[in-house]
Amino acid sequence: MKNILKFKLSIILIFALALRIISIYFYRDIEVANEWGIILENLETYGILSVHTVQGEPVPNIFMPPLYPLFLYVIKIFFNNTDTFLWSIQYIQLIFAIITIYIANKILLEFFSENISAIGTLIFAIFPLNVYAVSQISSITIQIFLLNFFLFSYLKLFKKLEIENIFIFSISSGLLMLLRGEFFIFVLLSMIYLYLKQKNLSKILIISLITLIIVSPYLYRNYNIFGVITITKSGGYNLLKGNHPKTKPEGTPMFLSVEKVVPEVKKDLEELNAKGPNDNFDLEQDKILLDQAIKFIKENPARYVNLYFKKILSFMFIDLNANYANYYSPLHLIPKLLLGITTVIGIILTLKFKVNMMNYIIMYYFANIGLFSIFFILPRYSLSLLMIQVILSLVIIKKIKPNL
Repeated sequence: MKNILKFKLSIILIFALALRIISIYFYRDIEVANEWGIILENLETYGILSVHTVQGEPVPNIFMPPLYPLFLYVIKIFFNNTDTFLWSIQYIQLIFAIITIYIANKILLEFFSENISAIGTLIFAIFPLNVYAVSQISSITIQIFLLNFFLFSYLKLFKKLEIENIFIFSISSGLLMLLRGEFFIFVLLSMIYLYLKQKNLSKILIISLITLIIVSPYLYRNYNIFGVITITKSGGYNLLKGNHPKTKPEGTPMFLSVEKVVPEVKKDLEELNAKGPNDNFDLEQDKILLDQAIKFIKENPARYVNLYFKKILSFMFIDLNANYANYYSPLHLIPKLLLGITTVIGIILTLKFKVNMMNYIIMYYFANIGLFSIFFILPRYSLSLLMIQVILSLVIIKKIKPNL
């Protein structure tokens, strides 16, 4: 039986590898664009993590999390040639993606039989957006990689608080926080839920300590420069991008041109820039954007409550008013819609009022949707819940075919 399982998994991994190589060949990014490119250039030129420049001088970054640009910077050290550098990013991400599929299979085997797990692993491996993601210079591939380690180690901890899984969970938690600053919310929720199951405060504190050790150098850096203990400070930008009179569920592109999209903040931003370079530029700019976002919401709360629920629906199912290229391609739309529907059915079939792992999965799913819908929903965000959705969807197969 083990040989059959290994054979099935090998076929899936080989097929997944082939699809991703094709994706890279046809759809690969040919530059490090937008904020990643800016931070990388400033790291190379000035040796500073910076995404904003004031009067020609880069100012310290607290706007973007540090892990992905540092990942790019390390690769650039070894592969300085531009073309080699770009290919290297995508093929390293390809390796991460294949390992992620392998871990996905391990996660599914914690819930389902070998046959159902093989079906779920195949769905995860060939989901079109997941195949496409590896060709893009984006943090999402590494995020999914770390998320699967996070989830797998959490599954193990939920059964028994072994030291090996404590380390894996803590390290993946810390790295995810350095990749996505808001992830500390999900780490906190996960540890509270774990305590409800295990009632072992000392080991929960060990997890907290190891996680804190992982993120502490960057927390110290931000406290030393900005006087605040945080990984990122971009709530104002994100809230305004997803909540102003012209926005849609996906938000409105504002990077480096906020004053053009939102003329109400133009004067304040001009005054901020007129002060010249200062370490608190990112903090002060985000405060300006936060104040304006709150002002918009207060002026028409009903509109933004309605928009919030539109974002939820676009996250769970599809966005009916998207502007992203190829969003409405059947290759993207049909799998996303089917997975969204089967996820909801799986939740209905699964939900029970007790502390168990499936309820954690459901809580994690709705916590993500609830949080990100406050801001805006990009197509790639659904990949952060792909493993969760596959688990919940497979519940249907298990109910229909319990002996499969």
